[in-house]
Amino acid sequence: MRLMFHAFFVQLIDEVAANILLHHFLWYRRMPPARGPSLHDCPALYSGDLTSFYAPPPGAVDLEADRWCFLETAIATVWDFRFSSETSTGWPESDRVWGRHWKTKNSDQGLTVVGVDGIVQLGTRWFRRLAEQLNPRGIDVLMMDAPFNYRRTPMDYRPGQLIISGDLGHQLAVTRQGVLDLWRVIVSLQRQGRRVGLVGVSYGGWLTLLTSLLAENLEFLIAVVPPVDIVRMLREGGTIVRGIRRGIGYELLDRAELERRARPVIPSCWPKKLPGSQIVLHAARYDRLAPCRPIEKLARSWDAKLVVHSAAHFNLTNSAHLFPQIAEEVCGLARLDRECWE
Repeated sequence: MRLMFHAFFVQLIDEVAANILLHHFLWYRRMPPARGPSLHDCPALYSGDLTSFYAPPPGAVDLEADRWCFLETAIATVWDFRFSSETSTGWPESDRVWGRHWKTKNSDQGLTVVGVDGIVQLGTRWFRRLAEQLNPRGIDVLMMDAPFNYRRTPMDYRPGQLIISGDLGHQLAVTRQGVLDLWRVIVSLQRQGRRVGLVGVSYGGWLTLLTSLLAENLEFLIAVVPPVDIVRMLREGGTIVRGIRRGIGYELLDRAELERRARPVIPSCWPKKLPGSQIVLHAARYDRLAPCRPIEKLARSWDAKLVVHSAAHFNLTNSAHLFPQIAEEVCGLARLDRECWE
């Protein structure tokens, strides 16, 4: 009985939170759905091929060329930075990539954890909390704003609204830009001689999974409640899916063609680059936004470590217990010597 009450309570929180996001952010002012590139304009976007979809690979950029000190703390110098995306969408705000970098003041381990937050990002709190765990251990944390999120939100819209509020072409293009921008950050850090590992949460976890299929020489990947199979979510429904369906329609394509076109944004369709021992997937047993079962399936397919929490989506992603756990996983996956911070 107690377990049933817990499951009901955390799922109720998910539903309430999801409806708040839907009505106050994703459906804000009921803007008309955005239109993405057509098949004629960008055939690679509809190719169903991973290499073609994400071509060309991004080049490195100087992450210090346009940056400024946001804050000094006892454990870190916090920098904000920005650079131009190599992807042009017609939305100038989204085509300027923003990030925040918590640079450790402790003995530098040469490792930068790069992360992306969820679909309605209002600040940097999630990765600030992670940085509070990792900076004392000599590890940098860098957070990139996803396209159409937080500081990349176009005027008259709310964060995350344009991530899902569009037709299929728009949603594919948004995912492509997010992955290419994140890939560019990774390449740029590696060019500086940094080791790079990825941590993503919710929507950001999905982007990190996809980027790990492309980027070379990553140290590890940790994804927290990522929505790993968007096509399945569209079939099964849910509160957030209602926002997606408003843009792409209910009967736009037959199932086989939708699955073919969506292959480049479904991680399980492709072989992983990282060994399974360097991948950790966190799932929430009662999650109604990023269901547990597809994450379990991906973990088996990739031979990755799976951590299932007795929680729901928002209950887990906001849990204070999660950050020390991820910090320990980062240190273990990166093979850091505990004597460096003890």
